[in-house]
Amino acid sequence: MAAAEAIVTKFARHRLERYGGHITITNTFAKSLLRRMGFVKRKGTKAVKHLPNDFDDIRQEYISKINNVREKHNIPDTLIINWDQTGCQLVPGGDWTMEKEGTQQISISGLDDKRQITLLLAVSMSGDLLPPQLIYPGKTDRCLPKGVDFPSTWDVTCTETHWSNEDTMMQFVNKVIVPYVDEIRDSMPLNNSTTRKAIAIFDVFKAHRGERLLNLLKDNDIVPLFVPAACTDRLQPLDLSVNREYKEQLKSHFHDWYSAEVIHQINEQEDSTGEIAPDNVVVNMRTSVLKPIHANWIVSSHNKMSTRKDLIQLGFRKAGLL
Repeated sequence: MAAAEAIVTKFARHRLERYGGHITITNTFAKSLLRRMGFVKRKGTKAVKHLPNDFDDIRQEYISKINNVREKHNIPDTLIINWDQTGCQLVPGGDWTMEKEGTQQISISGLDDKRQITLLLAVSMSGDLLPPQLIYPGKTDRCLPKGVDFPSTWDVTCTETHWSNEDTMMQFVNKVIVPYVDEIRDSMPLNNSTTRKAIAIFDVFKAHRGERLLNLLKDNDIVPLFVPAACTDRLQPLDLSVNREYKEQLKSHFHDWYSAEVIHQINEQEDSTGEIAPDNVVVNMRTSVLKPIHANWIVSSHNKMSTRKDLIQLGFRKAGLL
C-alpha cells in the first residue's frame, strides 16, 4: 500500500482523494496497481496453534477465579489490570509481498528483519491504558533512542537481548503499576483506600513467575493471577484487542514514512538521470535512522490508543471478564 501510494502520488497526485481526486489507497487498489506493473501476490507459511482439549473447562476456571477474588475484596474495574509483552519490530513485516511474475526466490522485505524491541503494555478493566515499558537491546543507556521526548511516566530501559526478565518486571511494577494503583486508591473514600486490593493478570512467562516479583505485588496488596498456558490468544484481554490495533497504528506510521521515502528516491533518480527504475529504489532503514523515528511512532500511537476505552474494555469482554 505504501509503494502504491508513492507511485500514484508521484505520477497522478491530483487523482488521490486527499488532493481532491477519487482514488483511495486500499489494499485491493494497491494489489491491482502492482499487478499491472507485473507483480503477483505471494505468501509465506506458519504453524497452526492448537488449544488444549479441555479449553472450555480451563476458561471457566480462569474466569471464576478472577471473579471470586474480585467479589471477595470488592475490587473496582480500575484496579483490575492486565499486562503483556509483545515484540515490536522496527520494520513491520508481513507474510505477503508483490514480486515479479515468474520469480522463484521470494524475498519478503521485513520478514527476516529481526530488529525489534519489547513493548510491555498494561490496561485496566475500566479502559485505562497505563504508561508502557520499552526495552531496547543493549547493555547501557547509550542504546536508547537519541533525541526522543518520552513522557516522564514511561519506563524506557534496556537488556542485552531486549527480552523482559525479573529485574525489568520489578522496575515496571515499581515505576508504573504501583503508582497507578496508589493513585486510584488515593481517589477513593478514606475508609476504603488503605485496604483496597487490586488484581494483576498476566501470562506464565518466566519473568512473571519469580518470587521477588510476586512478593512485590503482594506487599502492595496486588493479587497476581495467571492466564492459563497456551490460552493467551483467547483469554488475555490485551491479546484480544489492544495489541493488534496498537501494532496497526505503528504500521500506519511506517506506511506514511515509507511512502514518503519512496517518493524521495524516485525524485532523486529523476533529477540525476532523467529516468526512473523502480528496482533501484532503496529506502535507508538502518537502525540508527529507524530507532528514533520508531520511538516517536510509539509515543504517537500510545497517545491515540489511550483514548480508546471501548477497545480496551472489549478485550476484557472477549475474555469473559467484563
